[in-house]
Amino acid sequence: MVRRAYVPVSIKNGRPRCQELSWDTDGERTESTFHKQNTVLRVAAMKFLYDLIRIPHSQPEKSTSEAERIKEPDTVPRQDEFVDEKAMLKQSKFPIKPDALIARTKEVLLAFKDIDNPSMEELFSDDFVMCAPFVGGATNATPDDPKPGLPKKNMLGALRGFKLLDAFPDMNNNYHAFRVDPFEPNRVWYQTRAFGTHTGTLMGKEATGRRLELPPQAYSMTFNEAGQVTFFNIGYVIDRTIGNTGGLGGAFGFFYGTGHPLPIPECHPYKPSWQFATLSWLRTKMEQLGKI
Repeated sequence: MVRRAYVPVSIKNGRPRCQELSWDTDGERTESTFHKQNTVLRVAAMKFLYDLIRIPHSQPEKSTSEAERIKEPDTVPRQDEFVDEKAMLKQSKFPIKPDALIARTKEVLLAFKDIDNPSMEELFSDDFVMCAPFVGGATNATPDDPKPGLPKKNMLGALRGFKLLDAFPDMNNNYHAFRVDPFEPNRVWYQTRAFGTHTGTLMGKEATGRRLELPPQAYSMTFNEAGQVTFFNIGYVIDRTIGNTGGLGGAFGFFYGTGHPLPIPECHPYKPSWQFATLSWLRTKMEQLGKI
């Protein structure tokens, strides 16, 4: 019985050139010939090229003794990767201490329950802006670009128009994980896991009775020394696989979850662009080719 193997050795004049190696049943090499433009050879050559592209700088693994493998490192592992939050906050010169700042954040959140109260505007500074993933304008691509954000009148006008509490009277945002940012000691971060039942009218749409679970989201409020909110960062989904609103947070999650999303891509579950989908397809094909 003769066994054959095809080994790619070069490309000549744009064509793959492979060597055929043959062995008999005794394991003795019997012949060596070159073939061109054979289907099997082209596949072998393509695999050879794919491996070169995939691992362009691979080097043979160096043999090491057992003693070398268990040798302790000469340098101490870096510890500065882990921030000492307490120490950083202790050095902060911001006049409102962390506990008081968190308490102030909670006061502002409770005030949103009475969104129509005119005194709400006093909670926000004159230069206040609100920013959400798809609200407030385009992301500043460079530090010199203007930052996105809605002024307080625009934000309050939009929230008052949505009337989410009328549509979801039992809404519970489940605020948690409050903490002051050690890098920005005037900023408080927190998270939500919102639930609510659609028993009221939402943007002119009748109640559906649906029980919504939004994905976990990250929020933050930045304050000035007077305790007014200067920046409100809202609705950044942490895990889009959780809940029943298509991975959407904020008001968009409520719209989509009740079956009435706005007619814009941002108000629908994420789908990759055709360009990204094409790249993923090509990668899959290359991986399949590598297994041939």
